[in-house]
Amino acid sequence: MIRNYHKITKAMAASLDLSVEELVRCYNRATVADIAAICELLCLGFGVVENLSPEIIAWRYFNFSKNVSDIFVLRYHGQLIGAVGAEPINVKVGDKEYQGIRAGDIVVHPEHGKRGIGAWMNLHLQHTFSIVMVMGSNEKSDTMVRRLFHPMNCRNHFKILFSIKNYLNVRGWPPILISLMSPVAALSLCLIRKPRLTPLPHDYALTISDNTEQLTAFFNNPDYIPRESNMVLRSAAYCRWRYDLNPKSHFSTLYVHHTNQLIGYAVIKNSNSATRKDFQLMDWDFLPQYRNEKNLRIVFSASIKFSLENGAQALCVMASDSLSSSNLRQTGFSHRALDDGFFLFAKDDVVRDVLDDQKWFLSFCDTDEAL
Repeated sequence: MIRNYHKITKAMAASLDLSVEELVRCYNRATVADIAAICELLCLGFGVVENLSPEIIAWRYFNFSKNVSDIFVLRYHGQLIGAVGAEPINVKVGDKEYQGIRAGDIVVHPEHGKRGIGAWMNLHLQHTFSIVMVMGSNEKSDTMVRRLFHPMNCRNHFKILFSIKNYLNVRGWPPILISLMSPVAALSLCLIRKPRLTPLPHDYALTISDNTEQLTAFFNNPDYIPRESNMVLRSAAYCRWRYDLNPKSHFSTLYVHHTNQLIGYAVIKNSNSATRKDFQLMDWDFLPQYRNEKNLRIVFSASIKFSLENGAQALCVMASDSLSSSNLRQTGFSHRALDDGFFLFAKDDVVRDVLDDQKWFLSFCDTDEAL
C-alpha cells in the first residue's frame, strides 16, 4: 500500500474536506499541552487501561524539557481524532544501521472510525521512516496491521513453572481438583521439567542491582559490538529509560563478571501482581567473545535461581534466535508458542535481509512487556 501513499493521502484529505498539504500539516508530533487530550482519546478507544495512564504516556513518549514527543496526533477542527505512538529506535540490519520507530497505541476517535484514518496514519509513518515495527495487534487493528506490515514468525515464548498449584488456580480449576491434582502434577513437574541449572564457575561472580548503572561500562567496553543478528540496538541510555525510569514496573539487573570484568547481564521484570507471580526475563547479552552456550546457560540458570529466591511462581522468556532458544530448553524451559505478533515495514533501500525471520534477535525488551 505504501506505493499508493500519494493516491491514498489525496483521497483521505478529500474525505475530511482538506487539501493534501493541510492534512499532512495537521498530522504532527504532540506537545506537552496535548497530554490530557491524548489520554482522553486513548480512553475512548481502549477504555481505562493501566498501560495507557497519563503517567505511562508521559514517560514513554514525551520530552518535557524540549516540549516535543514521540506520539503523532491528527488534529481536525481543533480536536484530536487520531494518534499513533512512534517510539524511536535504531535498527541494525547486517552491518548497516537505520533509524526507525516502534509504532503502538494506534487509536482513532470513535466518531471518525471506519474512514481509513488509522491506516493512513500508519502509511504516513512508513512514508517518513525507513523501518516501522509493530509488536502486536488487537481485534480492532489486526486486519489493518496485516495489510500494511509484513508478518514475522519468530517470537518464540518459553516458560518454566515453579508452582503447579498456582498455575492451576490461575486457570480457574476448582479448589477440590487443585488439592487432588497438584501433588501428582508437582511430582511430574519435578521429574520432567526440573530446572537443569549450570553452577557459577569459580572464576565468575554474579551481582544483582535494582538499576542498570553498570551497563554504561558494559556498552562502553571497547570489545563490545552488537550481535550479528538483525535487532533493535541497546545502549546504556536506552536501558536506563526503559527500566530505571519506568514509572510502573520494577526490574532487577543481574551482572555477570569473569576475572573481575563485567562480561554480561540479564534484566528481569518482577511481578507486581498479588495473585500471579510470573517473572519475565526481559533481555540478556554478553561481550562478543562470551556469547556462547556455556554463558547463556549460566545467565539463564542465574535468572531461574533469582526468580525462585524472590517468590516467583514461573519465569517467562521470549526469544527468536536459535542459540538462545536451544539453551533455554537445555536449562529446563518449555516452548509454549510461536507468536506472529511482530510486524515489520522496511523501505526498498533497506537491506532485504530485514525480512528474514531467521536473522532477528528479539526479547521482551522489544515489546510492551517492558511496561
